[in-house]
Formats: sequence, structure tokens, C-alpha cells
Amino acid sequence: MKKRVLVSAIYYAVLALVVVLMMLPVVVTIGNSFRTQDAEIFNYTQVLSWYTFFPKTFTLHQYARLFTDAGFGVPVVNSFLVAALTVLFGFLVNGLAGFTFAKFSFRGKRLIFLVFLFSFMIPFEVIAIPLYKTCSALGIINNRAALILPMIGNGMIVFLYMQFFKDIPDSLLESARIDGAGTLRIYFRLIVPLSVPVIISASLMTFIQQWDAFLWPLVAASSKSLKVMQVAIAEFTGENFTDWTLIYSATSIAIFIPAMILIPLQKFFIQGVAGTGLKE
Repeated sequence: MKKRVLVSAIYYAVLALVVVLMMLPVVVTIGNSFRTQDAEIFNYTQVLSWYTFFPKTFTLHQYARLFTDAGFGVPVVNSFLVAALTVLFGFLVNGLAGFTFAKFSFRGKRLIFLVFLFSFMIPFEVIAIPLYKTCSALGIINNRAALILPMIGNGMIVFLYMQFFKDIPDSLLESARIDGAGTLRIYFRLIVPLSVPVIISASLMTFIQQWDAFLWPLVAASSKSLKVMQVAIAEFTGENFTDWTLIYSATSIAIFIPAMILIPLQKFFIQGVAGTGLKE
């Protein structure tokens, strides 16, 4: 009994240490966002103290300056809009693709599915230039469509949907077909209500991927009105001056918004990922 208690104590102590180490950068980032000036950030880095993590004087001035002087509201709206639209169209495209791979047989199915699997193993930097040329030929460069359309199809998300849909009994689909339901009606009226965990998981993964996107928005949308959060944050670093308080304030907002979406849905996210991972 004592050995079991000791093992449990060590286990939870290690977990607590890991959590603290992982949360330290977040705590430092949020704490620095409330400091009065850049100099205060570096005054307490030489000797570890309470003020290394938390400001001596709390102020919201940097957040006010972020939205009034730096116009950070536009990138926030752009990032949210791009991410939300990618999630919506991604659900339609990737979900239907996963449903097709899971429940239909057709010539070349294995080969096409291997192409989908291979697609998410390729680093984005490899396809950035060909993708830019394709978008340029379509005339959508420096347009919001350039930020959304190339990111809708996602091999990993198709794989998640397919693995989840494979576990839904075919007898349910056959019963619906006997009742006269078509393929799309079966998908939206039968499959979708049974697949809430994987839909939430896939949507969150897509949202976070787009929310954190930097390279492609930097290349495909140079217009100030289309600037997204990560590009806007990078621009606070100049050749001769870096505005650290604005960087920390903007980064805190970039952390806060997806966290507020993820935390209430984490149960469904875990169910969706775990469920798809256990199936063959």
C-alpha cells in the first residue's frame, strides 16, 4: 500500500513539474504583456524573482496601444474569418472525402488514398512556390480566397474522418437507402449526427493550423487589409527597434482566443482523436 502511494506521489509530482515547465513561457508572455515598458522586461531577467514572471505595475496600456496605434483589430478579424471559413469548407470537402473512402468502393481507391496520405507528409515549404504559381494563374493572389482555398483539402483530416466513418455500421446506411434516402441525405442526416467528436476534432485542428499560419499568408496576401495575426506580430520586430511589449500583448491574444475555443471542447477533441486512432 505504501509503495503504491509513493509511486502515485512520484507520478503526480512529475506531471506537475511537466505542467509547470510547459506553462512557464505562457505565464512569462502574459505577464510581460501587462508591463509598462520594454525596459522592465529585461530589468528582472538577470536574477530570478517574482517580478521575472509578473510585472511590478500592471497596466492595460499596451493592449490599448495594440489596437489603437498598431491597428491590430484588422489582423485578428482576418485570422478568425480565414480560420472559420476554412473550417466550414473543410468540413464539407474533407468530410465527404472521408465518407467516400470509408463507405464506397471504386477503381483506384487505394492509390488515391495513398496520395492523400502522402500529401500531409510533404513540408509546406516544398509546395509553396508551385502553390503560389497556381494561385497566381487563377488570379487569386492578394485575395482572401488565396488564404482559404489552398488550405481546405487536408490529407490528415480526410484520414481522421475516414477512420471514424469506417466504424459506423453499413447496415445503417443500407436501411436509409431502403427508405429512399440519397447519399447526401444519408451523410448530413445520419453520418454527421453520429460523428460529432471527430467533426469537432478535425475542425479544431484546421482552425489552429490556420490561426497559426505564417509563411503562406506572408507570401500570398501582402495587402495591409488582408494581414493576419502572425504576420502582424512579426512586423513588430524591426531592423533597428523591436517593440517587445506589443509582441507579448499580441501573442497573449493569439494564445487566448484558440484556448477559449479549445478548452470547452477538449472532451470531444480527445474522443475524436482517440477514437480514430484505435481503429484499423
